[in-house]
Amino acid sequence: MELTRGANAPVNSAAVSLVLRWGSGREVDPQALLLDESGKIRGNDDFVFFNAPRHPSGAVVLEESASGTATMRLTLTAIEPAVHKVVIAGSVEQGSFRDIDALTLTVRDTTGVLLSYPLHGSDAVTAMVLGEFYRRNGDWKFRAVGQGWSSGLRGLAEEFGVEVDDEETAPPVQASAPPLVAPPSAPVSGYTPAPAAASFAPPAAPPVPIPAPDMPAGWYSVPGDSARLRWWSGSVWTEDYRPAFPVDDPATCPRCGRPRHVPRFGAGGPAACRWCEAEVSGLLESWRGQVWQVLATGGPSGPAWEEAWGMLRFHLISENTGREALRPLAIAHLERVVAFAFADGEIDQSELEDFERTITTLQKYTDLGMAAQHIEGLRQRMLRGRALTQVKVGDLPRVERPDLHLEADELLYLDVNATQIRYLASGPKQASGRLIGSSKKFRFVGDGAGVELSWAKMVAVRHEYDTVVIQATTARGGGTYRVPDAEYVAAVLEGALRVAKRLVLAPGQRDSRAVPQDVKARVWQRDGGRCQQCGDNQYLEFDHIIPWSQGGATSVENLQILCRKCNQQKGARI
Repeated sequence: MELTRGANAPVNSAAVSLVLRWGSGREVDPQALLLDESGKIRGNDDFVFFNAPRHPSGAVVLEESASGTATMRLTLTAIEPAVHKVVIAGSVEQGSFRDIDALTLTVRDTTGVLLSYPLHGSDAVTAMVLGEFYRRNGDWKFRAVGQGWSSGLRGLAEEFGVEVDDEETAPPVQASAPPLVAPPSAPVSGYTPAPAAASFAPPAAPPVPIPAPDMPAGWYSVPGDSARLRWWSGSVWTEDYRPAFPVDDPATCPRCGRPRHVPRFGAGGPAACRWCEAEVSGLLESWRGQVWQVLATGGPSGPAWEEAWGMLRFHLISENTGREALRPLAIAHLERVVAFAFADGEIDQSELEDFERTITTLQKYTDLGMAAQHIEGLRQRMLRGRALTQVKVGDLPRVERPDLHLEADELLYLDVNATQIRYLASGPKQASGRLIGSSKKFRFVGDGAGVELSWAKMVAVRHEYDTVVIQATTARGGGTYRVPDAEYVAAVLEGALRVAKRLVLAPGQRDSRAVPQDVKARVWQRDGGRCQQCGDNQYLEFDHIIPWSQGGATSVENLQILCRKCNQQKGARI
């Protein structure tokens, strides 16, 4: 939806990103003001701008601007009830908004663009209210404004009740609430660090602590300056400082230094800091997204993984809080590992070892005990997949059937009950019997029906849902058979065929049904790691929408995520 000046539109998303773009070589500084019912800010904390880029509640965050672009994130559901309106403003230091070309404000959520507001023909002002989010009957709406002040940022700030220092055009930043930024040691992909507050810039010649050889990344006391901490990245001292707040004072938050409520008469511990509680909640939401990206691209190891945990320490978020936030991501990642491994129908020893190694690594970072039964189910699935793969490549079982007549040197691999399904012009015809596989041939013995086929005349074997499909060089030899465990039966017959034809696969070799890694990743991301039929997130499989046997391609468009139950139900319908 494109708005014109004065128009408004509902905003139904819980969180949005507001993107401001312009085309000229000049720079635009965005601001946000959180106003109460009187139309004024409640305090200087309600003014979000370049030197205080994060509201204490975490609901409004100004990200670092790039040339021609500025982004602000708003979590509308986290904005305090006392705030009735969030004004989005902008200012320029040189020239006026009349000199800014192609100025456009866009509001987006996770689904895409919600609305845009191109500001054509702006007045010769140096500060402007671009738009505003406001409450109406409990819901949020956005209004396109485009009106400003020739007195610049000072005039805009004073209009909404900001206390402006006589020597500065911007309000002073309170030392008790420094903005939180990403750790300086190469943040994980997708995180844009905010600029550090000037109030915490180091002195001209700061004392440098002497690090211990194995000192982990973290905040450490500055020698000779007990009021400050300095960030050690694990390899170098950075220029990031923060105040050192008392940790043994129950009336003061050790994280931000603000006072917190302490119950009388010793009833319980001190209340949680409401500022940090909201801020940590917002940071964890961002952190979970970054951790999932790291898990999906490289797993729980490597520099990006360590940097993600360093970010928690940088923001003074306890690792126990991070462990709790990680647990559901860890389970989802293990489901992803298993589904990816089964996408080509075979489990290598390296894939099984990688699965076990991933469990061991994740257990170091979070408690997986609560999901022990679920993880054991995944492990048994991987072990069965590995066992079936070994059967396929020639490690065949031996079956003893004294009542079955075999040739002198013939070995029996399989003897199971089966139903032969023949597709005739009049419809499918079924016959019950026994399916037998040996070192010499394949047989089906049934009531009024029988098939005997040497391995030389068999082309391929595969399982589809609850059936085994045989392809042969003769029309009479091929067929479809419903058996109790189609995966196992197909694996034994495929292994017998490979041994007979000396087609045992080399380790790591795949057939034409293999799904490329990038295709698996794109399908998983598109489907959200959930069954597209019932929404379940357990026992997931990659399914060809048009079956591979019917010419369906192994492509993003023809693949979907289904759980085992829905996949089998689909097979029954087909």
